[in-house]
Amino acid sequence: MQRKFLRLFLAIGVVSLVSWSCTKIDTTKVGQDLIPAVDNVHTFADTLSVIATQGILSPDSTRVSIGDVHVLGSITSDPLFGKTDARIYMELKPRFFPYYFGNSKDTIGQPFAPAGTGFDSVVLCLSYKGFYGDSTRPQHLRVFEMSDAETNFKPDTSYQINYQPAVTPSNLLGEVTVIPANLANYTFLDNHKDSVNYQVRIPLNPSFLAKILANSDSTTGKTFNSDSLFKTVFKGFAVQTDASSDNNGLFYVSLTDAATRLEIHYRRKNGVPIDTAHSSWSVVSLSTGVSNSATANYVNRNREGSQYENPVSNEIFIQATPGTYANLVIPGLDTFKNSIIHRAELVMEEIPSLATALSAPSFLYVDRIDTGAWNYKPLPYDLNPSTFYNPNTSAQPFYPTGGIDYAYFGGNQLKKIDQLTGLQMNYYVFNISRYVQGIVTKKEKNYALRVSAPYDLLYYGYKLPFSNRLAYGGIKLGSGNNPNYRMRLRIVYSKI
Repeated sequence: MQRKFLRLFLAIGVVSLVSWSCTKIDTTKVGQDLIPAVDNVHTFADTLSVIATQGILSPDSTRVSIGDVHVLGSITSDPLFGKTDARIYMELKPRFFPYYFGNSKDTIGQPFAPAGTGFDSVVLCLSYKGFYGDSTRPQHLRVFEMSDAETNFKPDTSYQINYQPAVTPSNLLGEVTVIPANLANYTFLDNHKDSVNYQVRIPLNPSFLAKILANSDSTTGKTFNSDSLFKTVFKGFAVQTDASSDNNGLFYVSLTDAATRLEIHYRRKNGVPIDTAHSSWSVVSLSTGVSNSATANYVNRNREGSQYENPVSNEIFIQATPGTYANLVIPGLDTFKNSIIHRAELVMEEIPSLATALSAPSFLYVDRIDTGAWNYKPLPYDLNPSTFYNPNTSAQPFYPTGGIDYAYFGGNQLKKIDQLTGLQMNYYVFNISRYVQGIVTKKEKNYALRVSAPYDLLYYGYKLPFSNRLAYGGIKLGSGNNPNYRMRLRIVYSKI
């Protein structure tokens, strides 16, 4: 009798649990890493097809601000995506006016100055923060002066990456050949006392030093008297690679770092033996006495003749901003039975090749395609399950305030050995368990998705930072119909 009562009690409990599960799935609890083993009795696994179509982000509206890391260089032989040209434009200027070199009582090559004092050289320096490409390959950099006719290059403006201020092509100020891997080594300056590393140093022509000295008067109405007068003579600099050289990589440079500067070297005397020193002009930002410097970062892609322009039907090409994307549709979710979703993983695999010498993006990102006024929305629930956000409204927070939890959501670059070719390959996995749970249980909309390698995100008119560097990375993925590297959604679930 007691055994029959126990069975009845358990049966009622199971029915109650199932009834609750059908309507009360808590998306803050489902999809944790404690996934039960697939035994095809209680826990099952299905793989759904993903239909992927290629897209290109054109025109690209990305803007680079003065404090962002800038990209410089050229890629001339990327079999997947062709060529890239990246140039930096910047104002370098003193941080105070009226301006003078050295200390107030220094004598530096003035008339009747002690023998041995004077100006020596000018060097344009860039703070080196990294490289994309073959860092053992020589890179040839050139510096030009901006045109005297340039009047629209203004401070406090974040220019789009297609913007180019006017440059005088014939006014080459200096050039240098750099091996990026060697920038970790220390370089001693002319005084043989100071040294620097992680800095690109480009010596400028003596004619530019002569221009500086010819305009070094700081009296009223003269160039060195005020910021506004200074800018009428010194418009700024353009740094780019030599188009005729075989460059194949991109430098990453911080303009606001103290190591980015224009050094004017000289020998001075101030009551002590002659000493070597230098004064610096900077990219000015957040200054109280001098206007901020104008900066711009031009990045152009030329994909002519690349694999991207001649794809096979089962290939998808994802290039970092300014780049490409793919639209993803998963029709099987519309008819997927109501279940407890333990795990839903969107898997994307590289098609490995010996011809691919450049790195894949550090991160890929997936969001929803919306047909409303705003074209895209973040995925709900899964970007950061420990933070509340509502991506369906422009009211804050529509995006996790703590950013993406990559340990949960994924999207970071992973590596493994391809069993078919024996080559190392990249792949990406996105945990979209809560999103899928909402579709199969709550009948939420099954949106088309977008996968990309963004530099920043744009939602509801707000620019949000992302984890990729500008122009860093590209990859060829298998689409949903690729026989060996199939893009797919794998779901581990229990029936209700």
